[in-house]
Amino acid sequence: MRTLCASTLICEFFVIGFAGLVAMKLSDLSMGTVWTVSGIAMGLCVLLSGMLRWPWALQVGWVLQIGLVLSGFVVPVMFFLGLAFAGLWWASIHYGRHIDEAKARFAAMDEAARELAEARAAAGGTGNADEAGGADEAREAREVSEPGAAGGSTAPRQRAAADADATRPASDPA
Repeated sequence: MRTLCASTLICEFFVIGFAGLVAMKLSDLSMGTVWTVSGIAMGLCVLLSGMLRWPWALQVGWVLQIGLVLSGFVVPVMFFLGLAFAGLWWASIHYGRHIDEAKARFAAMDEAARELAEARAAAGGTGNADEAGGADEAREAREVSEPGAAGGSTAPRQRAAADADATRPASDPA
């Protein structure tokens, strides 16, 4: 989530800078006022992109999105751009959380498979994850529990299985 949100904020940094240039020509505001407001907003974008690990930073990001939409009163095209970036901000948070949850699930499955392989190896195997069956069981668990989850494809897992089969020695019956 943080990567998506940070990318949105950095893009907003540039949009705010360009909007400041337009505001100097189109509005009756002084150059000092335009660049003070634009500079604060641009600085906030950069600072927030590094502070996204804290939940309050997401809320401050929403305030920034509202400010970006309201800047349309000075530069009319900012109504559209502000709404577009507010939508990107929402998508970054929403889909970023889904990505983080999926990464955590896969990490937990891989850890469980590794522990299972270690347990089987300690019980008499040679420690080879393929002989212990841990890698195969983890792959099967992924395919059974989430075949193409979230619109994804099982193709990467199938390629990984094919690659593992291709590197297995011919004498290995597994």
